[in-house]
Amino acid sequence: MTTLLHAQGLTKKFGGVAAVDDVSFTLDAGSILGLIGPNGSGKTTLLSILAGTHAPTAGTVSLDGRTASGRGAHRAARAGIARTFQTTRLFPTWTLRDSLRLAHGERNRRQPGRHTTWPDEELARVLALDGLLDRPCAGLTSAAQRLAMIALALATGPRVLLLDEPAVGMDHNEADILGEAVRRVADDLGVGVVVVDHNMRFLMPLADTVLVMAAGAVLATGTPEEIRTDKAVITSYLGGA
Repeated sequence: MTTLLHAQGLTKKFGGVAAVDDVSFTLDAGSILGLIGPNGSGKTTLLSILAGTHAPTAGTVSLDGRTASGRGAHRAARAGIARTFQTTRLFPTWTLRDSLRLAHGERNRRQPGRHTTWPDEELARVLALDGLLDRPCAGLTSAAQRLAMIALALATGPRVLLLDEPAVGMDHNEADILGEAVRRVADDLGVGVVVVDHNMRFLMPLADTVLVMAAGAVLATGTPEEIRTDKAVITSYLGGA
């Protein structure tokens, strides 16, 4: 696999407190990294550094060998990093196709001369939104709206997709559909994906690699099976089970 994203020694301090402390990892094209840890472990801050929202106090993020950190969210997006949030932000009277058209236009404005990588129909197929492109967003279920937000992020043509708690509030069936869709994003589109979620039933079968954070630092990294049996993770995060 080709390494897309390389985070090296990322640290973020607020005052004298290190919210993220010397975190390093790599993300390959078409792979999924699960990011887990208890509340306050630094996951959201790390995601914000990757997205360019926060500049790191120390360390770098590089995408395709080029520095992508510390220059603002708009430059991270231009470099090829897209992020979704827990809340949906859709124009209720617009159709999904209208919304995608706006995202395509924003990409072309930020990246002149480049064209949208995937047609609307392909994004709809990958994200289990077939038949919903011309329906007003207000008419979509909450789960479909969450998938639509991922479609809008992908319409900007990213190499890396950051998902912040995508399965929050979903039932098992909805989370399963979401997991299958995210897997297709990686497998069919070749996008590298970083997923933050507290739903272990959703995240563990999905991730190729899991990074566990505690108190801002990396507690463990490995395959889902390695993480499930890691004594330090079991003691500090999985409740000693």
